[in-house]
Amino acid sequence: MAFSDQFLEELRGRVGLVDVIGRRVKLQRKGREHQGLCPFHKEKTPSFTVNEEKGFYHCFGCQSHGSVFDFVMETEGLNFPEAVEKLAGEAGMDVPRDTPEERERQKERKTLFDVVELAADEFERTLRMPEGRPGLEYLQRRGLSDETIKRFRLGYAPEGRHRMKTALAREGVDENLMAAAGMIIRPDDYGGGGQGDRGGGARDPYDRFRGRVMFP
Repeated sequence: MAFSDQFLEELRGRVGLVDVIGRRVKLQRKGREHQGLCPFHKEKTPSFTVNEEKGFYHCFGCQSHGSVFDFVMETEGLNFPEAVEKLAGEAGMDVPRDTPEERERQKERKTLFDVVELAADEFERTLRMPEGRPGLEYLQRRGLSDETIKRFRLGYAPEGRHRMKTALAREGVDENLMAAAGMIIRPDDYGGGGQGDRGGGARDPYDRFRGRVMFP
């Protein structure tokens, strides 16, 4: 059974590596890591470390290393799908079934995510360009440092009907995907002539976000 990266990542975040391992190993916090006696070999001095932030455990004695899934597989004698289902049950998550329909939905979600990521990159770049000055000055007036702006990937959607549409088209994204990702508005989809965006070419697809700071 195949599981999407998105599902596995969400599951990792729900269960918590330290919580899962802590049921079998007495752990003590040591700086950014937790430490305890290795459950995979006999030892008197703790050499087993758990790094929640990086998502892995490692034993410097027997070299055992892995993720939360590896730990459950090793300690409970399960295969990977069984370990995933066990942890998902503990986290109260439904396990998506690997059907052709589900694979197609996962593919579509990944494609839409890619489009949104391209848009976020474009908004970030625009913030640092002359047309992004209104957005940058606004953020600076609000007291946001350059470090904070970069960390949270803040950006700017400039005025103009087709800035994002053109940028995504350069990356090979078709209008159907742009609309599905919420990046453009197609007036015909609403059975009208571009309500809320009157003017020349009102029936032409246009950017949804214009003249505003963007938070991805």
